[in-house]
Amino acid sequence: MATTAERKPKLNDYLSLWILKAAKMRRTQLASTETENYDKFYEDFFVKKDEELSYNDPRMARRRQTILECLERRVPAGSSILDAGCGLGEVLADIPDRYKLFGFDYARSNVEFTKRRLGARADVRQGSIYEIPFPDNSMDAALCLEVLEHIEDDARGVRDIARVLKPGGILIVAVPYTFYWADYKRLMGHFRHYTRQSLSTMLEQNGLKPVEILPNFPNWHQTYTRRYVALRARVLTVGKAFGGGSVFSFKWPWHSQRAIDRLEAKLRPLQEADAKLSYADLDTSTFIVAQKPASN
Repeated sequence: MATTAERKPKLNDYLSLWILKAAKMRRTQLASTETENYDKFYEDFFVKKDEELSYNDPRMARRRQTILECLERRVPAGSSILDAGCGLGEVLADIPDRYKLFGFDYARSNVEFTKRRLGARADVRQGSIYEIPFPDNSMDAALCLEVLEHIEDDARGVRDIARVLKPGGILIVAVPYTFYWADYKRLMGHFRHYTRQSLSTMLEQNGLKPVEILPNFPNWHQTYTRRYVALRARVLTVGKAFGGGSVFSFKWPWHSQRAIDRLEAKLRPLQEADAKLSYADLDTSTFIVAQKPASN
């Protein structure tokens, strides 16, 4: 079975790479695996625009909704939920108070922001996914969203998530599925991307059995990303004549809606079509629920 790193790139893969470059994403390059580089990368990774994205981006909102629907089905009220690599805490912030919330992140700046954001609602700590700062068998569920691609030893990270999960506990994991090569590493700090098969195999080899494939709306997601980049470019250039500002607040004077709202509405039929896909058959299905075996 070919991995994403082994197969030949397709036109969409090159287009995705161009989009990253065109967006001029201000990311620290992760040039090696030395500890000091990890520290700098993760402290710098989240900049102001990431906070704005966390509140406004419909791709993130759609993923949070899918997670909440999964928790509602699989995790009873009162359960303990851990966000492994919680970033700015936007996912934890959306989880209802009927759950006990926990989180950790490698970057101290993210931990401080998330603590301010959530206050007493969550126990948020600084720590590494290789040595998660919570006890064995302490969590009913865990989230790990776009984290594993950023670490050198993803299997080790999964094993430590399995350690803190209770027997029968679940992990909801999301990782990128687009083609991976060296330019992505320089732009995004990724060690690898995945297929459904490669992610499922890695999870199972490290103590977690895949039990459900969640919808990740690949056609809608990629189309929205391309249109968003084009819209952002227009706002930053032509839009300056009409007041400029953030792509999330900008409104053309001849429209009553924000430009971003109009974009979302135009692409809603594509999202609805993606909801009907057979995700268990798609290589791009890298949004997975896996379970720790119950005790005998």
